Amino acid sequence: MTDRHNTLTAQLAAAQPLEETSTLPLDKRIVGEQSRLRTLELLHRFGWLSSRMLAALVWPTAAQGWQMARRTLKSMQDEGTVIKRPTNGTDVFLLSAKGARLLNEMTGSGAASGQNLALGNPVHRACSNWALIDAMAEGLEVITEHELATDRLGVRAIDGKVPDGVILYEGGDAVVLEVENAWKATKAREAIAGFCAKHLDREVMTPLTATHYLRRLRVVATNVDALRHIASTFLAAYRAGQLTESQLHLVEVSVLPVTPSLVPGERVHGQLWLDVIEPYLRG
Repeated sequence: MTDRHNTLTAQLAAAQPLEETSTLPLDKRIVGEQSRLRTLELLHRFGWLSSRMLAALVWPTAAQGWQMARRTLKSMQDEGTVIKRPTNGTDVFLLSAKGARLLNEMTGSGAASGQNLALGNPVHRACSNWALIDAMAEGLEVITEHELATDRLGVRAIDGKVPDGVILYEGGDAVVLEVENAWKATKAREAIAGFCAKHLDREVMTPLTATHYLRRLRVVATNVDALRHIASTFLAAYRAGQLTESQLHLVEVSVLPVTPSLVPGERVHGQLWLDVIEPYLRG
């Protein structure tokens, strides 16, 4: 009895501890339902998404994430919970009436069908979506362009300007996105510079939500030419005394190429004053 007891004690000591240190893998059906619910929630937030975008959001670490996204979307399309719509040589997905009802039943989110949703400029929206998806991958909270456009969170416009997205940081800072996809008229670019002059580096910060204030602007351009045009406008405003160096330090810049089929390219990030204007002024 004693020998058997000692042997059993030794075997237990060499094995895993009695306390549960891990959980069994979730049943595939449960995982699948969770992925479907997450997909419905994201379509509600973004308005529309491509399969690659959903792969990055729902299956960010999966080696076969894109394939998983396409299979899930095909199944959901067959079930009638999503709508597939062609654009720019690819397909994007929106909530169907059935999908909106299901999401509302499960979460009470107030979702509506995207059947009549206008896609707008797909490349412009895709650039905004990808910039926000990158931020979400870093664990940050965001407000999407669709949420802003539908006035869902009470942050529709600032001085009449609807941001192309907002990134929220811990501590209360908020970064407003300005997407530059193509050449923009001088007056429109000057309005962006004027927006920065009014809202950046001010003693009293502009509130965006109940907990966050406008701290920085991020210009996200799909190509270098678009970034060059907006940078030239900022430079002119600086030389005219309309923008200060400290305000330009609060303008971030990114080049985020998006192909016609809405696939993102390599991102390049920087800071307007340090990486663009100051090197230009030094010649």
